[in-house]
Amino acid sequence: MSSTVRQVVVGVDGSAGSLAALRLGAEEAERHGVPLRPVLALVPPGGEAAEARWPSPPEYRRIWLEAAGNTLAEACARALGERTDGLEVEPEVVRGSPGPVLVDCACDSTDLLVLGDGGHGVRSLLHPHSVGRYCRKHAHGPVLLVHPAEVDADVQ
Repeated sequence: MSSTVRQVVVGVDGSAGSLAALRLGAEEAERHGVPLRPVLALVPPGGEAAEARWPSPPEYRRIWLEAAGNTLAEACARALGERTDGLEVEPEVVRGSPGPVLVDCACDSTDLLVLGDGGHGVRSLLHPHSVGRYCRKHAHGPVLLVHPAEVDADVQ
């Protein structure tokens, strides 16, 4: 067991990149003998500002939380399949913007944060405030970006 990594936190949104990140995150967690913590950040439809000004009924919040939990469970099942033997997996849905949520979840300098990387094409130029950029700037420990092309064919 390695003392250099406390946990592996993986940002999950159901995309091909996050599935690749889950796969690689699981490998890292197994290698270090530490928990894998897949995290899905939940932002209310319309954003936090709209939710603060016009709060949604509790029933809607329950539906959003349930849908986010289902997305996280499906992503874990697709990416990890049967390979959870001996791997401690602690999935969690956390309300908030993805960047700050993931940095908070990987709050120790020995936490490894793994994210799917959307690449460096036109899309990344149009979205300069991406989750990956935020996390690279604010993370307390190492950040590993995984390109979607690294996803195995059986996960896609």
